Amino acid sequence: MSEIAKRSGQLQYSFVKHIACADGPLFLILSDVDRWPGNLQARLLSSNGSTEMTVAFRDNSRAFIRLAKIAGGVNRISVEHEASATETATGGFDYEIFWFELFEMLTSRLMPETVAIADAPGKVNLFFRVGPLKDNGFHDVASLYLAVDLRETVTAQISTDYSVKVSGSLGDFQLLAVPTDESNLVVKVAKQIKAEAGTPEAIKVALGIDKHVPVAGGMGGGSADAAAALLATNELLRAGLSEARLYEIAADLGSDVPFSLMGSAAIGVGRGDELTKVESLAPIHLVLIFDDQGLSTPAVYRRLDELRAERAEQVESPEVNRHLIRALQNGNPFEIAELLHNDLEEAAISLRPDLKIKMTTALQHGALRVMVSGSGPTLLALASSEVAAMQLARSLSELGYKAIATSGPALGAQIVE
Repeated sequence: MSEIAKRSGQLQYSFVKHIACADGPLFLILSDVDRWPGNLQARLLSSNGSTEMTVAFRDNSRAFIRLAKIAGGVNRISVEHEASATETATGGFDYEIFWFELFEMLTSRLMPETVAIADAPGKVNLFFRVGPLKDNGFHDVASLYLAVDLRETVTAQISTDYSVKVSGSLGDFQLLAVPTDESNLVVKVAKQIKAEAGTPEAIKVALGIDKHVPVAGGMGGGSADAAAALLATNELLRAGLSEARLYEIAADLGSDVPFSLMGSAAIGVGRGDELTKVESLAPIHLVLIFDDQGLSTPAVYRRLDELRAERAEQVESPEVNRHLIRALQNGNPFEIAELLHNDLEEAAISLRPDLKIKMTTALQHGALRVMVSGSGPTLLALASSEVAAMQLARSLSELGYKAIATSGPALGAQIVE
């Protein structure tokens, strides 16, 4: 339930809890601190009446509690609590047990619905080579995928109908672009898991997607949704599918879905779904620059073929640059900057010349290298450090761009609770 880390002589309790229930009663019960378990003499210091509250305890430690509604009628409760290390060491309060008991109390009073929750990472392509157009209309590729700490969350609950609800930090235009009918890939996932589990026909799955990866942004947001839905529905329906079987289903769903299950970093060849995990990568710090107007991946590939035909370019079988892998393992951002590459970048800029302006702006504000991520229009800017990434993101945001600092490699799809 929690992650505890020593910070400046304090025990820092930081965790997230999800409960599928109405948000009004949940906040009222949380605000009624006099009925909290234990004898910690909790006092409500402040509250905005709906989503935030600050509570103090007898030892003068404070907890900051925030509620957020995500798709599927699920409440996300975030807690940050600094408690005295000396009190705990001398036989004082055991807050680990206290928070567990508090959420047990919430469960007994609210009787929340059963929900399975999983999340999965978006990705960027640090290296992307595209082979010649084949007779079947596809291309072989060689990609170096990097999972980043920008995650999609999928909730799954038993229902009498299949449904999809969407929430998230993206703008309304982006969220409205996500299908909420059975054409959404997460419904296909739920049906596949249901069939393999032998679940009765009358039982369906209601799915919620909390989106933070841009739609049609070249970052595999839809694939992350599918990967998270695989784990969530497998958990909800108690299908018990093996990891190997989940990867087989993922490969049938799309070339990016297996990587979203795996996470971290990997070389992808063929359609991009034949993966070899890359180990021992040092952290890499990036700024992602988003765009509300998506780019069609098939359109970018068509434009690439047109550009190559115009130049009568001879295209070789694609391979990932091994020097880049070594640079990533060594963690030298200046060396990495020289080796990043994307064959689709020229085609994406040809369709969206305005992307070049963003790239130049990011370079002027300290980026070591700026590149189109996948088929675009999302851009990735390489920074020299975490601090540099945060400064770059802030500078670009002040100029009106949608930019966020992130890092990788990140964990693959996982059950949240």
